[in-house]
Amino acid sequence: MATNAPRQPKRIIRTGPLLAGFALAQMRPLHRFLPDRVRYQLPLSWTPHMLRTFLGSRRSRVFIDVHTRLRGPASYAPRVATDEAWAMSEGEIRGFWDRGYAGPYTLLPPDEMRALAPRMWELWDKPSSTYPRGSFRYVGTSHSGEGAGEMSNEEYATRGLNARDKHLEDPTLVDLYGHPAIVERVAQLLGPDLLLWRTQFFPKYPGMGGTGWHQATSYLNETMRVATLSPPHLDELFQLTVWIAVTDSTIENGCLRVIPGTHRELLPMRVEEYDPVRHAENKSDRFGTKIMRPADGIRDEDAVNLVMKAGEFVIFSERVMHGALPNITKDDARLGMSGRYIVPDVRIHNPWVLGDGGLTIAYLRIHQLRLDRWRALLVRGEDRARVNGDRVLRYRPGMVVNP
Repeated sequence: MATNAPRQPKRIIRTGPLLAGFALAQMRPLHRFLPDRVRYQLPLSWTPHMLRTFLGSRRSRVFIDVHTRLRGPASYAPRVATDEAWAMSEGEIRGFWDRGYAGPYTLLPPDEMRALAPRMWELWDKPSSTYPRGSFRYVGTSHSGEGAGEMSNEEYATRGLNARDKHLEDPTLVDLYGHPAIVERVAQLLGPDLLLWRTQFFPKYPGMGGTGWHQATSYLNETMRVATLSPPHLDELFQLTVWIAVTDSTIENGCLRVIPGTHRELLPMRVEEYDPVRHAENKSDRFGTKIMRPADGIRDEDAVNLVMKAGEFVIFSERVMHGALPNITKDDARLGMSGRYIVPDVRIHNPWVLGDGGLTIAYLRIHQLRLDRWRALLVRGEDRARVNGDRVLRYRPGMVVNP
């Protein structure tokens, strides 16, 4: 019989399996007897604080990344010496540690980036040779999005995945991410040795909603069990993201925004599955196939809108609460792209993901993504740690890894 009762939010985590898995995850001496496919299904990256927060809030508050507090630096002096053109002052570096971001800086003059923009739009839409169709499964709902410019969950997920790591496929793009204007500034914050481990395009078409507030540090949100990045010390700064404006990025067309100071601690979120009917009025909280909102303590009026000209970029820690405004224009599509840089002693992915298991991306509802063609690039210094083995290639100008 038909009913007009509102649809209830779908839980993203089931309590019973989480509790059983957490208990087994603590029994580490037993893990060597478990098959990999079992071990990597355990919530290995969850902490007791994360579990207590989830259970104590009646499952309404969940950490989408490993809870941690960021330890400050011993000094605000640049970590490397570099050309004067890219040099950062101690004041700039102190400002980064206070706010969680630095910039904008200039990568290319606006006219040069605008000339490259058609190629970047083409790359965003071009089928990926790094993650081709057939190398993953989409397992979420397929209902269509509602409202001009909105994508269905399936389109959002598959196009979002298709936007990843195109720097491995195009010589012009890889040289933008390897440009000293970016790399030398990141090195002054992270140190002399740098890997580029992921890139992504972020389009915002006219009528599209914003991007919900979120934080990240080790990318637990991909599997919600085992973090993608495993640094020696989670409370230290080991990764930075660079967000590049391919087109002018304005308040009207959906610029990036941050809440300064929130990088000091990872905060819990309220998360549910995105539904185009139930969430028609708040689609700007959308993140992938989910609706996400900070559980408490965040005010939109504290946000800084990072307006940028084409060719400018900002450096930020993804620990800072960040998102994007909706595109309220009629004809001004905005394109941004990001690169994520880490120090080489950070292990990327885990053996199960890199082997036969494939990567699960929980917030996109993507399962068993093959990573055979994924590589990290050494864009500066040396990879002395070698924790990622032959998955690391040395960057060369104009290189193409996956033609």
